[in-house]
Amino acid sequence: MAIIDTFLNLMVERRAERLVLVSDRTPFLLMNGQSIELSMPPLREDTLRRISQEMMGEQGGNEGKFRAANLAEFGYRIQPGGPEWRIDVHTLGDVPKADQPVEDPLTQKVADFVQPSPKEAAMPEETNPSPGRPDPELISILHQALSQNASDLFLSSGKPPRIRQHGVIRPLDSPAPGLRQILAMIPDEEARRELERSGSVDFAVRWEMPDGPRRIRINVFRHLDGVAAALRPIRRRVPQISELSLPGDFQQLATFPNGLVLVTGVAGAGKSTTLAALVDHLNRTRPRHVITIEDPIEYEHQEIQCMIHQRQVGGNVESFAAGLRAALRESPDVILLGEMRDHETISAALTAAETGHLVLSTLHAGSASTAVNRIVDVFPGHQQTHIRSQLALSLRAVVSQRLIPSRTGGLVPAVEKLMVTPAVANGIREGQDHFMRNAMLTGGEEGMVTLERSLATLVRDRLIDRETAIRTAVDPKLLAHLLE
Repeated sequence: MAIIDTFLNLMVERRAERLVLVSDRTPFLLMNGQSIELSMPPLREDTLRRISQEMMGEQGGNEGKFRAANLAEFGYRIQPGGPEWRIDVHTLGDVPKADQPVEDPLTQKVADFVQPSPKEAAMPEETNPSPGRPDPELISILHQALSQNASDLFLSSGKPPRIRQHGVIRPLDSPAPGLRQILAMIPDEEARRELERSGSVDFAVRWEMPDGPRRIRINVFRHLDGVAAALRPIRRRVPQISELSLPGDFQQLATFPNGLVLVTGVAGAGKSTTLAALVDHLNRTRPRHVITIEDPIEYEHQEIQCMIHQRQVGGNVESFAAGLRAALRESPDVILLGEMRDHETISAALTAAETGHLVLSTLHAGSASTAVNRIVDVFPGHQQTHIRSQLALSLRAVVSQRLIPSRTGGLVPAVEKLMVTPAVANGIREGQDHFMRNAMLTGGEEGMVTLERSLATLVRDRLIDRETAIRTAVDPKLLAHLLE
């Protein structure tokens, strides 16, 4: 079956007048003057080339008619090259019904891109793993990954699994998982619908492993060649600050009476683990009411001194922003916000920080000094001055961390720490970003740390080698001076 026939079946089933395929964009249908995106990832140009060849056949030509597998005729127009490759398909008169109704949109849409393995094709339907229950083979693969101290396991239908070990991607000597095996990990229909709607879904599960129960964070996503999943095993207990090789004074970040504390870094830098460790420190030292809003919940906190309520986006609350607004009526002392993703969530977080709550959150940013601009740039220009004023009043500290290969083969964190002093707050308010970098360079007595100073400490402690530090440093000359 040609790739284009899958799209045409969807087009006929939904009685759409036009199908539009554009390179690096999600395909969409035009129906009654409205465009409706299909629940699948964007198509690459090479895929559109293949579809174009299917439609043109031997006759060639960028405009003409195409006869589908169900013998229906469609008109098409192809615009190749340029900034984007575009294919427009429209109906020609009455079109017969599609041969197969699209009862399962997810399976139908990936069917032409992912062929089941011979083992899956021969597998009776009733022997497929139940939703939310992983196939025993996947449990075996995950157990093998855990035995090798992998931080991540990557599964892709029809491809050998891989692991991330000490920051390096390595192949795993295990059989390739199939499409059905990966989809069976999805725990419920709501998560399956989210995958169909947006192309990816996040969730956390607790699975029984050979060495006992283990909590796993999973993202299942669709891509050009099928379905894949990234699995991240979560530690059985919440680590303490000292166990993460973070500076001991990090504990003070959880003791502010109010305001906003940000932990930034790239994906996989350990931001969520650092936040969990800060909440754990509070839990051991102070009686507080803590509300967490996470997507998904990773570490499960056991109450010691704190009363802790953990809420999951999608399951317990509609969104981060909705959870924050509700939290303001639930009398918390501390709010942990899994991620600041959009202007609505950021606005709610700033409001919570201004109204006497301590808000701990993460942000994807490359450094402490760029985090402020990352927040401000989310908002339209006419709001940015107001947002800068809010940040100047409510921001207490920004930490940036990254994981670096150690001399012993593991990973250690290198950190930046920016404390918001009156001078830094004024720089934020006035948009003078150099204040933040200068403050970190000269504010050692106030607890500030530059990346280079953190790297120099790791080199002197013989945790990393000099070459690794130089490759990581933003300012290698400053690092060399600190190491003299």
